Amino acid sequence: MIRRFRCAYFVPGLVVCLVTLMGCSRTSSRLSSAELNGQDLFDLHCALCHEGMNPDLRKQPPRLEGLFQSKTLPSGAPATDDQVRKTVIEGLGTMPAFDQRLHRDDVDHLVKYLHTLK
Repeated sequence: MIRRFRCAYFVPGLVVCLVTLMGCSRTSSRLSSAELNGQDLFDLHCALCHEGMNPDLRKQPPRLEGLFQSKTLPSGAPATDDQVRKTVIEGLGTMPAFDQRLHRDDVDHLVKYLHTLK
């Protein structure tokens, strides 16, 4: 009876752990090397403002999940790779320009990663 009781909790617990671990690594394992580099750049340069609330900002920046699912960006500009590159390089409103911080390849990788955010 004790063995059945332990097994009844052990097996479902093990399944939950495995599913959780698979979920954590699933996104990264599907990304190309360019997208992984873009993810690192996003975490370093973008996540602080675009993920969660930042009380130091007058206006909260838009979340970037599903950015390319719409026809337009939050600014109203077309949701194209070129427009997102332009926004990253030149900045927009309170978003700073990243032309001095990111190389062209970095911006391309960042855009590729943004396409993976659904």
